[in-house]
Amino acid sequence: MFRDSARISHQPPLLLCFLWFLLALPVPAQAQALRLRIATLELGACGHLEKGRPVGFCYELGEILARAAGMEPVNHLVPLARGLDEIASGAADMIIMPPEADIADLAEDIGRVKPVTMVAWARVETPLRDVRDLGGKTVAVIRGSRHELDQAKKFKFIPFPCKNHELGFKMLMAGRVDAVLGPLQGLTAEAGRLGLRRRFLGEPLVLGRDDMRVYASRRLPEDVRGRLKAALDRLIEDGSVARLRDKYPL
Repeated sequence: MFRDSARISHQPPLLLCFLWFLLALPVPAQAQALRLRIATLELGACGHLEKGRPVGFCYELGEILARAAGMEPVNHLVPLARGLDEIASGAADMIIMPPEADIADLAEDIGRVKPVTMVAWARVETPLRDVRDLGGKTVAVIRGSRHELDQAKKFKFIPFPCKNHELGFKMLMAGRVDAVLGPLQGLTAEAGRLGLRRRFLGEPLVLGRDDMRVYASRRLPEDVRGRLKAALDRLIEDGSVARLRDKYPL
């Protein structure tokens, strides 16, 4: 009798078996859709670490947009090339960036959030007065940006890929490059953070204008992309996007 009792007491309780069964079940698609994986560009005012905490226009917009659409943001900083790879592979659901060559095939453009003036900026002793001055010069561009490589072909300069604009400016001051390419307000803020007074830099040469846009992966269900677009429209209308633009000039 005692042997039978011991055998029974060592069997897993029925409730525990039931819990194991529940844990083994696949998570419903609806529950998965509550998490929005955001790849934020680690690029100046777009996204950066401040006292160990991620901040920036794109980072904070991604956070409030996800929550406004009823989703929980899972947000992280990445270089441009990795961000595009994550959208392509399905590792990320959303990215905020200017248009790039392949992004339209990978993600839906759900809205424009910030106009951007693109410039080339050189040292004061080698000023850029005209786009023809770029010909043959070495210019720091963001690694992974096909758009900036297209600019190199258009204006006949030699691209020097860098992780970010901070490194680009350091290469400029070290004489490794002749200019840095990027958004005017973002470059101005980066130059200020690095302590580069205007007497070291010439006048920026305007090359064109573009827009920061929100892209939602086409792997997301259509209704989820619709929720994100509707939420973005509300954030634009109530002034939330404008307040972030004022807080983080790009």
